[in-house]
Amino acid sequence: MNEADAAALARRLHEGQFDKAGQPYIGHLRSVAANLRRRWPDAGAEEIAAAWLHDAIEDCGVTEQDLRALGVPEETCRIVAAVTRPAGSDYLDWIGELARSGDRAVIRVKLADNEDNRAPERVAALADGPQRLAARYEPARLLLEAGLAACDARA
Repeated sequence: MNEADAAALARRLHEGQFDKAGQPYIGHLRSVAANLRRRWPDAGAEEIAAAWLHDAIEDCGVTEQDLRALGVPEETCRIVAAVTRPAGSDYLDWIGELARSGDRAVIRVKLADNEDNRAPERVAALADGPQRLAARYEPARLLLEAGLAACDARA
């Protein structure tokens, strides 16, 4: 799946959704994909498609099987499923599991998402943004960066 197809599918799945600042949700997805490409120019098509689709299961009521039926390749589906937080899980515990997974593609997509979630312009638009987001996303970033460093050390 090329990036244009992934972006079009993300636009369709998230149609009518807005982020917590009231902006069309597609902007977040576009930023996550851009973050991934900028930080890791070697990112493959599967990772880039996963960046566009990373919230599809969590926010759109689709399953991994639905994504496959929509033509999303297996590797992209696997990454999207991995970055989908299980219902009821503790956020930082789950992030720690991702970081320890040794799965470079999953960690990179989640770091690209984390970067956009910490973006000053997004945080500034939220009434409780800076304090709440710093407490949530900065510890997650540190865990994920350590996990990526461990992947790179093994390579």
